[in-house]
Amino acid sequence: MKKANTILLSIFLAATVFAHEYVLIAYNYIVKDGEKLELHLFVADGFNIELERPVQKSFTKKFEMINENGKTDLLAKLDDGALPILDIYVDFKGLGLIHMERDYARITMPNDKFESYLEVDNIENIKINDSTKTEQSERYTRYIKTLIQSNAKQNDEIYKTVVGHNFEIVLLQNPYELSKGDWISAKVLFMGEPLKNKVITARNRIGNEPAIFQYSRTDENGKCSFKLEREGVWFFHSTHMIASPNKNDTDWESFWTTFSFGIAETE
Repeated sequence: MKKANTILLSIFLAATVFAHEYVLIAYNYIVKDGEKLELHLFVADGFNIELERPVQKSFTKKFEMINENGKTDLLAKLDDGALPILDIYVDFKGLGLIHMERDYARITMPNDKFESYLEVDNIENIKINDSTKTEQSERYTRYIKTLIQSNAKQNDEIYKTVVGHNFEIVLLQNPYELSKGDWISAKVLFMGEPLKNKVITARNRIGNEPAIFQYSRTDENGKCSFKLEREGVWFFHSTHMIASPNKNDTDWESFWTTFSFGIAETE
């Protein structure tokens, strides 16, 4: 098995008017103990990258790695403003699950743009119910995960770790034991409970080929599945919204989640 495709960052740095997801993208998803792990935090609409974020300690509630050595607080080890967001030497074997929780941000937009946003992001449970308002206010948080692999280990189950995000995608198979053409399943949790009937998007890019995407809707147990049609970089994402508990503060509260990993080329 060869290494998962390395990213040519210049391919992804394309401007987009409506950037949504925050996604952690590794230069290499499969590394060896002692090699360098280079990880970038991109703001993107699919694989159209608007900008790259540095370490922002004031906006980051948690940035952590989980591997065979336990948990490491990455935020405490990094300098504010560092770019890329992670550039370290790997000191473990097996899987490494890296996750980040961003603090609240706020936005206000006219009703028509808000309704378009709901449609584009497959937010089906929300409707504007106050015709006297001409705009909608929202506060949102982001929950971001990526999975890398150092030297493979047997019975490595770190991939399915629940880290406790308010909105979280949990893989049900180890993607580094899968190949092109296999199916992979995930469970989607909201406030720790399975979220049913939710549309989840899977996106893939490989080399210079056009990006592809799939949709899957979660079942009664919050489970969804995707076919790994190609090798390369994959990420799953979704946005969930609820009415704000405090209408004096904002109209809506949304939660954004992404999970990225790589699928290696086969011999």
